[in-house]
Amino acid sequence: MCIHTQMNSETRSLSPEHMALAQTALDVFDTKFFKALCEPTRVEIIRKLVLIGTCDVGTIADGLAQDRSVISRHLAVLERAGICQTRKIGRRVFYDLDGPHNVAKVATILEAIKPMAYLCKPFEDLSEQNKKQEKGSRKGVA
Repeated sequence: MCIHTQMNSETRSLSPEHMALAQTALDVFDTKFFKALCEPTRVEIIRKLVLIGTCDVGTIADGLAQDRSVISRHLAVLERAGICQTRKIGRRVFYDLDGPHNVAKVATILEAIKPMAYLCKPFEDLSEQNKKQEKGSRKGVA
């Protein structure tokens, strides 16, 4: 049996403080923001915008493997997540990173997840019995 399954099958009572801290940490995990950052092409787009600054989709797509239409879709995801902004000038649309928003977003996330350092210590929840079993199995292997 998996340790995780065994631990979850036992009745574990978490304090209200623990639950409140955990919920606060979970609430800041903005799916759009993280999803936008988890795609390698979007990371490359962000790198280009950091290096080049304000530019249009053609400039961003130059040197990337995807077509301009694919890059445009990636830029739309970044815009919906608040990572970049657009400005239309004439018939062209220009893109730029929203630095103040991104810094504030990351700062908010870091502040909210600080309690995870207290709540999420690897394997601290293992019972004494499981710790003894691990020690016993190590002695038998050695």
